Amino acid sequence: MVTHIVIFKWVPGVTSDQVSAFSDKLTGLASDLGAVISHGPDLAFREGNGDYALVATFADQAAWKSYQADPRHQAFVRDVVTPIQASRLTIQF
Repeated sequence: MVTHIVIFKWVPGVTSDQVSAFSDKLTGLASDLGAVISHGPDLAFREGNGDYALVATFADQAAWKSYQADPRHQAFVRDVVTPIQASRLTIQF
């Protein structure tokens, strides 16, 4: 099993509508691709956290690579994530 974690920081001025659209589209993408993804905004329990995170689980590295290469995932990153992303941190374990 491969667990994929992404932590996003948004660019200044990102609106709640943009974050809601991101969340809705991420949920739709996961459903379309049959991925198991949990995600949500930071609860602001401590200073310096990221703004939003996702945790995805894949059967193996091949499934993760397939998800990464899928044109729907790449379109989501290009059209939805990139315009509002200041930075991201990822890890797979």
